[in-house]
Amino acid sequence: MQRPLPYIMHIPKTAGLSLQGIVRRRHKDESERALIYTQKDNINGFKDRPELRVVMGHFRYGMHKFSDRPHVYHTYLRDPIQHVISHYRYTFDHPEKFEFLPEGIENLVDFVKCKYGYNLQTRFISGIEDISSNPKAALQTAKENLVKEFDVIGLTEEFDKSLLLLGKAMAWNIIYYLKKNKGEAREKVSPPSKEELAELRDLLKYDIELYQFAQMLFRAQMDKNEWVIAKEKSFKKLNPLYQKLNPSYIKFKLLLGLAKK
Repeated sequence: MQRPLPYIMHIPKTAGLSLQGIVRRRHKDESERALIYTQKDNINGFKDRPELRVVMGHFRYGMHKFSDRPHVYHTYLRDPIQHVISHYRYTFDHPEKFEFLPEGIENLVDFVKCKYGYNLQTRFISGIEDISSNPKAALQTAKENLVKEFDVIGLTEEFDKSLLLLGKAMAWNIIYYLKKNKGEAREKVSPPSKEELAELRDLLKYDIELYQFAQMLFRAQMDKNEWVIAKEKSFKKLNPLYQKLNPSYIKFKLLLGLAKK
């Protein structure tokens, strides 16, 4: 039986760049990975090939249509309020990546009402870009997809536990990572007021319900993989060492001409 091709759905601002670094290290040969991070790539998809081992990127459910192989999805979800705050802050650090941001976005609530911020996690996992006409149906589809199509359902708030589960699913023997893309715009965006929080919870109610459902599925995964708790303790001790040593190691490889800037 043919092994499923894994699709790692990187929902924006769920710590996916740290995960992408692992993908690049574990699959150094570019032929083994397909990274989908542009609108063009989302439309054109990827070219399947025998050596391809993983597809990762900012794509909604449905990317598997570009391959005849069996498929399995993995992803991380994040608390929707913290997720949208982080995403909005990101627009200040990288405005060039938000070329279709509507005019008149003056605050966080405005951002949540536009396509970049409106229940993004539900849209990604359901595979439906515009859910405004029937968001309840999209939420139900997203829940069904999580149960039927996704193997590892990680949480950004439980990044290491989720990574250990994913590492086992992907047969990665080394999964240490560097924290990336933490953002610099905290001082440019004030925390939401109580009134804004209430409005955000209403606007993001579909993502909030989906996240609660994902938390339940994550707990079920943990109940079946009790080894993760013990493994996480040693992992949390060793990963900071990797984070400290890696920059020096890269500089050394640059000096020897074994790495590119």
